[in-house]
Amino acid sequence: PLWKHFFNTLGIETVSGDNFKNAVKSGKKLAGAEFCAPMDAFFGHVQYLVDKCDYIFLPVYLEARDSKQDAYRYYCYYTQFAATLACGIKSLHLKNKAIMPVIDHRSFASKIELFTLLKPILNSNYWEIFNAYEAALSFYNERRNNLPNIFDREIIGSADVNVALLGRPYSILQTSMNKGIPDIFSNLNIKTFYQDMLPLHREDTSEIDPLLMRLHWNYSAKILQAALFAARMPGLYPVYITSFKCSPDSFAIEYFKRIMDKYGKPYLILELDEHDSKVGYETRIEAAIQSFRNHYKDKSLHTKPAHFLSLNSEHVTKLNGKTLLFPCFDPLNAKLIEAVLIKEGVDTRMVPLTEKTIQCGLRTNNGQCIPVNLIAQSYIDYIKDNLLDPAQTAVWCFESHVPCNIRLYPQLIKGIMEASGGGMEKVAVYVGNLSMNDISIQASIEAYFAYMFGGMLRKIGCKIRPYEKEKGMTDKAVTEALNIFYNTLLGGRNKDDDLAKVIGMFKKIETIPAKRPKVAIFGDLYARDNDVFNQDLIHCIEEYGGEVITTPFNELAKMVADPYIRRWFHEGLYMDALFTKTIMTLVGQLEKSYYKSFNELLHETALDTDFDYKDIYDNFTVKTQHFGESVDNLIKITALIKRHPDISLFVQTNPAFCCAGLVTEAMAQRIEEISGIPVVTLNYDGTGKNINQKVRPYIKYPRNKLKQGASS
Repeated sequence: PLWKHFFNTLGIETVSGDNFKNAVKSGKKLAGAEFCAPMDAFFGHVQYLVDKCDYIFLPVYLEARDSKQDAYRYYCYYTQFAATLACGIKSLHLKNKAIMPVIDHRSFASKIELFTLLKPILNSNYWEIFNAYEAALSFYNERRNNLPNIFDREIIGSADVNVALLGRPYSILQTSMNKGIPDIFSNLNIKTFYQDMLPLHREDTSEIDPLLMRLHWNYSAKILQAALFAARMPGLYPVYITSFKCSPDSFAIEYFKRIMDKYGKPYLILELDEHDSKVGYETRIEAAIQSFRNHYKDKSLHTKPAHFLSLNSEHVTKLNGKTLLFPCFDPLNAKLIEAVLIKEGVDTRMVPLTEKTIQCGLRTNNGQCIPVNLIAQSYIDYIKDNLLDPAQTAVWCFESHVPCNIRLYPQLIKGIMEASGGGMEKVAVYVGNLSMNDISIQASIEAYFAYMFGGMLRKIGCKIRPYEKEKGMTDKAVTEALNIFYNTLLGGRNKDDDLAKVIGMFKKIETIPAKRPKVAIFGDLYARDNDVFNQDLIHCIEEYGGEVITTPFNELAKMVADPYIRRWFHEGLYMDALFTKTIMTLVGQLEKSYYKSFNELLHETALDTDFDYKDIYDNFTVKTQHFGESVDNLIKITALIKRHPDISLFVQTNPAFCCAGLVTEAMAQRIEEISGIPVVTLNYDGTGKNINQKVRPYIKYPRNKLKQGASS
């Protein structure tokens, strides 16, 4: 309604796909990855409209600020990249047809971008566009603000139960998406209200404010506020409508259930998918209404349960002498970080991942990205196996402000601990930084070198192992070198001397001269570098005949540092920006001699991080305001090609249900078009089936389109 009003005011005729019924089915064929139904529908709508208009208006919504909480509220990771991915679908031919302003109604810069993009197209001056925009906002806000009045009017004197529909507006309010669910309630004479109609501004949310401060998803926060309102209000029962593969909802539903359990209120959760049948929904809705009515009439059911899980799974920022368990993102880096923290006086234990942990951890997964469940389970197993006192134990999670579910890991891990019982509810969740600057400046510097040394060991192993004369010698040397570096970082030893010893050890390994196809791995941190979770991917690629190119974490940090520093300055996070810039400058001077030593084995050109980021973003129709792992992947791919122009294959590693991974997977065709290098995506779901064999034919029959074109 807002944008229709805007364009109508300017005298521009608009068309939309409001009545398009097959959006999900048609969009699924275009998506390039297994997205949720609303994303598939988005692509379907774009395809439906592409030949019906002169331009397609695809506004990009990234974030909304909650003025009460003063916290960022991101829109879902998928929808942030929806317009970008649509423009990357070659068959749609949207290159000069899509209008993609970043929309933030609070931002003056956002308005300027909107006006600048539209002015030459609409042949209107700035004031005409500005006035139309302000009029559309007033129209929209006036009607939104009136919605609670409808609730107040309709709820009065109600003698039957009422239902509040909770969920995203594009799922519930679109008749082509909602499977007729609101109509089913209406046909059963049940009044239904959407969450925007609930007078939440009158609700005291103090009991879930800590959770809301942590919850950085815009709609998830609104859903939980509405859930609290419905839980407290007699006669109003919530129906949570979600979509299959909705990642933010997989986290929010856990706390929705806790709110309902605390107030002893029955509820219904309905999941939308790509299928058309309404029969299953009707049956469940009828049963739910009967349950709601029973609860409403029987006052004895209104009592709160004696026991329920807490609404705010709290975390700590002080260790207070507790034993700290650190997750095994990467068996090399994590072990060296253990040494760094021990040197700082923290009793730290790296917790390994095992096949048993994967099997057990999947039991707690309800659609979340799998690493959070595996990390939580590995902590529980380690505490039990090593007879640790839960009350004297803390588990590590890292802080994150990117639009990714990692920010919610502390909440969910604490929740899994509480639900497991047996004393695990006493375990503290410590939230720190990957840079370790929360421990000390010195720890941050040493952590940088831990990531560097661990990453370089992995890289050296990949360089030598495929060509070693005596099988197993390289892996043995990596293990010995890891022990040397571990003791180096514990303190009291000279880094230069120990590095020279390690380099000399690898130089003694005899190799057979040969040349293999180069395979570069990128993707999710956990799936990329955890050899148990990714089914020993590196050794598999080598067995299939390839040579692996990896990227140490410290090098990845240097690649993406500039965009993040610029963003932090833009957001007013000056200390984060200044600290990062200072540390990168300092270690940049210190690491030069180490790189010289490592390069005696690697023979690589220096890492070039002098990118034209705008060119990278323009190639993929990404906005400079976008950030997160998907954008980092594009930068990393560019850097890898500059350093290794003979790469034959990219392998992208994702854990199942990873938002950023799916977005990058959907970009794979565009990546190959630009680079000439094929991309194979490996999605690890923890079931144990052989995922890595998908890579074999690409190595056996390597191709690089750009190189082939040049040779022909």
